Amino acid sequence: MPLVEVRRAIYSYTPAATDELTLTDGDVLYILDNDDPDWLQAKKKQFNIDDPIEQGLVPTNHTELVESIARAKALYDYDPVESEETSLTEGEDVLIIEEDDPDWFMTKSKGGYGFVPKAYVE
Repeated sequence: MPLVEVRRAIYSYTPAATDELTLTDGDVLYILDNDDPDWLQAKKKQFNIDDPIEQGLVPTNHTELVESIARAKALYDYDPVESEETSLTEGEDVLIIEEDDPDWFMTKSKGGYGFVPKAYVE
């Protein structure tokens, strides 16, 4: 499922239902669906490959959009292979959202939010 946004928890939240996520202030959330103005379908960022995948609903008012940290330009076209990746067109301006992975940037491009290989942008 493609990513709609990248948000950060600004408040802690204890779930009231089984389909909701526990939030801790600072959690990074990959938003899968934002059709409901009050609730977001989110997936928590995994910091380690062994971390469990946590996905569920979070209250919109407990989150804020993550701002870009840099701008870059796509060096090559890129077609996504996985659902959390996004496409690039050579020469396209890209916003870098996260850069903590050694091989991938989290970006916002014309294709939307998603991961792209670092070697494809400068």
